[in-house]
Amino acid sequence: MPKRGWLSDGDWGKIQRSVPIACADVLPVREDGGGIEIGLIHRRTPHQGTRWVTIGGRILRNEPIRNAVLRQVRETLGSQVKCQVADSPIAIVEYFSRRRKGEAFDPRQHAIGLTYTARLRGRLMPRGEALEFRWFSRKTLPDARQIGFGQSKMLAESFDRLEGRGSPQRRTRPEPQQRRQQPRVEVRRPGYEARRSDVLGEALDPE
Repeated sequence: MPKRGWLSDGDWGKIQRSVPIACADVLPVREDGGGIEIGLIHRRTPHQGTRWVTIGGRILRNEPIRNAVLRQVRETLGSQVKCQVADSPIAIVEYFSRRRKGEAFDPRQHAIGLTYTARLRGRLMPRGEALEFRWFSRKTLPDARQIGFGQSKMLAESFDRLEGRGSPQRRTRPEPQQRRQQPRVEVRRPGYEARRSDVLGEALDPE
């Protein structure tokens, strides 16, 4: 008898082969010495051996996404961990079950990962699938060969968003006498682009 909210192995296997799977993924964030660090776990993957990856897993039926994020953190780092979750995902990643150039890959299933940043408090005790937990700056982030499921692209883009390194449109600067007359216009690319405040909320503010 499976746990409440969980499917039997047979039913779960059929679903994995039939439809995309919604997942809640977590990217812990902190400031250290004025720089931003992200937290990854070292775990066994189904096809690459042990690799550094984000915390995460599937969302249960009728489970709010926020609850799924909290559950993933506590199942992976301990039930006593306090977790402050951002309001909006920093990334939405598709993991294809067939390899596509430049895309994330999971041989078990086609999954959609909603990746949320979170600020953690308390003693972190890796458990379950997590063999180790470690903080990384952009400079110390492992290379792509050590990162699982093709997540290296998403991690680099997340650092860009967290550090406010957007790609502004090129535009001509007005002449000095005209500058005060021109209203400030915010230009964004089509589609969702997470702002630093959307992603982190109060996560990086001192308590």
